[in-house]
Amino acid sequence: MGSINIFAGGFGSGKTEIALNFAMDNHAETQDVVLADLDLVNPYFVSRHIQAELNAHGVKLMAPEGELSFGDIPQLPAHLLSEVQRDNHLLIDVAGEDAGGAVIGYLHRHLRERDPLHLWLVINPFRPFAQDLNEIIELVKLFENASRLPFTGIISNPHMAEETTLDIIRSGHQQVLDYSRALHLEVGWLTVREEFYEQLVPEYGSLLRTIKLYTRPLWLQED
Repeated sequence: MGSINIFAGGFGSGKTEIALNFAMDNHAETQDVVLADLDLVNPYFVSRHIQAELNAHGVKLMAPEGELSFGDIPQLPAHLLSEVQRDNHLLIDVAGEDAGGAVIGYLHRHLRERDPLHLWLVINPFRPFAQDLNEIIELVKLFENASRLPFTGIISNPHMAEETTLDIIRSGHQQVLDYSRALHLEVGWLTVREEFYEQLVPEYGSLLRTIKLYTRPLWLQED
């Protein structure tokens, strides 16, 4: 069957941008790509805001309609379970900690039947709640306990928005590598914007992956 990639992380980790980029990239390789936006917590970065562009790329978007809610049984998109059980390439964007974990926990029995299944921890070490190893460990524990699934790898996404420099990427990625050793999880990707790729690829090789920015909250657009 096709793969499932789940992207989880704290506020500002960049998981939604990464999920969007994986979806766009996967469509270049296959015609059956589904992106499930299950982030019921964060109102700023949501793939629902670029549904037209996803449709233009042939990516099917599944997202809750109307007012979002979260309770004992999360409000999930209609027909989500059928997509989990179908042969496709499914990408899932969820909030970090126990809130996002509960969404995955609701689906975990069906997700376990899919192979390959990748659960990515997306880390931007320059964001709150990701600047200290103990905070990362707590996030991982909360998410894994709620989801009943273990993380399988880390995506390193070090940046400071428009203030990002090569040195910021290098130092941030080193911090993520320190986290990965403590968590016993491998770093699968180092994601950077396209303008940094050529200068960094001699250092990081195939670990490096470029991402395009599709979404921006209003507070980043203001002067």
